[in-house]
Amino acid sequence: MKQLIKRLFSDSAAFAVATMGNKLVSAMLVPFYIKYLTNGQFADWGQTNTFTLILTYLCVLGTDTAMAFYYFDAKSVQERRTYLFNAIAFSVTMCLIFTAFAYFFGAPLAEVVYDHSGDYTYLLAVAFLATVGAIIIQHLLGYARYAGRVWLFNIFSMAYVIGSNLLSLYFVIVQKDGVMGIFYGQLVGQTAVAVLLLIIFRKELVLKFSRKHLSDLIKYGAPLLPTLMAFWAMSSISRPMLYHMSSINDAAIYEAMMRLASIIVLVTSPFQLAWRPFSMSIKDREDAPQLYGLVGRGLLVVGTLAVMLLAFVMEPIYQLFTTGKPGLGSGYLYVWALSLGTLFNVLHTVFGVGLLIKKKTKIISRGFMIAAVVYVVGCLLLIPLFRIWGAVSMTVVAYLIVIIYVYTQNQKEYPVDFRFRAMLIYLTIFLAAMIGVTWVQSNELPNAWAYYLIALGVTVAAVFATGLFSVRSFRQIGRLLPKLGGKG
Repeated sequence: MKQLIKRLFSDSAAFAVATMGNKLVSAMLVPFYIKYLTNGQFADWGQTNTFTLILTYLCVLGTDTAMAFYYFDAKSVQERRTYLFNAIAFSVTMCLIFTAFAYFFGAPLAEVVYDHSGDYTYLLAVAFLATVGAIIIQHLLGYARYAGRVWLFNIFSMAYVIGSNLLSLYFVIVQKDGVMGIFYGQLVGQTAVAVLLLIIFRKELVLKFSRKHLSDLIKYGAPLLPTLMAFWAMSSISRPMLYHMSSINDAAIYEAMMRLASIIVLVTSPFQLAWRPFSMSIKDREDAPQLYGLVGRGLLVVGTLAVMLLAFVMEPIYQLFTTGKPGLGSGYLYVWALSLGTLFNVLHTVFGVGLLIKKKTKIISRGFMIAAVVYVVGCLLLIPLFRIWGAVSMTVVAYLIVIIYVYTQNQKEYPVDFRFRAMLIYLTIFLAAMIGVTWVQSNELPNAWAYYLIALGVTVAAVFATGLFSVRSFRQIGRLLPKLGGKG
């Protein structure tokens, strides 16, 4: 187990290079978007992202997740390459069909989607066409990840994200194309990176349509579509709800805090990228359940403490990013709840690892659909009353429902000792502490740092008091971590 733990941490650390580079550069560029876009345009950007995200899910149809399974399950390299080509061909064809629809019906679609004045007739068409490149990149970088080509993954992930952002800023600032400019930049940047990756992976692409291989991919991935749709509802549908039910300014605040809340992926994303191939590659080991339990508890503790520390410093960061922009000042209060939702979404892949191993993905979908219904109904009731707080509070509730449901179902198929009761007690204490932090910040109480120390101390003490970890177990984990800068 020692070597396996070291491998997971090493893989996560390697993937962190690209994630940190992407997120840091993206965060540094947010103030420029805020400065050169009106609040209405900023909200329109979020509206468009809502539709490109669901487009990606509909076009990929879970075939990227299926590739994570069939990469290791394929009986030969030739079969593995056939799976890859069919996954890309299917996804690209679907995306081009949706792009054509958005092009021919752009005007009526724009009238329904956007309230802000502006010529958005071809906005969705351009955004959808840019998504074609993003889908190709997603498949090929996933393949590189499974093959252990970490630096290729890192380099092109950074080229894809950073390059597209810089090009978008050029069209926004220099060409003054507004929201259209953002997606012009994405179209050029993502297409260029996709073409380069296709050239690099040309030997891996077997240009052969196979009904069997495509059927395998869809049978494995399609049951995840309700999960993805439910995830889309819980992560994106509050944007149009705030846009149309509250105000465009609230939608702009939500968009700004969503981008800052994504900083938490500096913790979660490297793990998530390493976890899927790692968990599948050790599934046949006798000690796999023990390792899954250890990882689940560790991710919960590290992730929640990262969310708390982020909340302590979010106000000055948020104010720096929104300087000189009226109407966006209170967004920092909500960031921690959205970050916690992101953490919960990653945790469900650990708590439901047995369902993925047993190919019981429909059960995960059911949990997400239940949570999505609760989320949508909750937002419809709470947004008119509490505005942004209604949306962010339902984010925490919905994802908590997901991880509880996935955990209980996973235990029926593949029991793992996560010490889940201790986890729930710990989360209750953590949420109480974070509500206190929010109250202190919203009332601008003096000496807030003193409460921060108390909240952090209570939360850390809860880790040991609940039995999630002991001092001895932390020492054991410390010995398992890979050594940096030396042998091993």
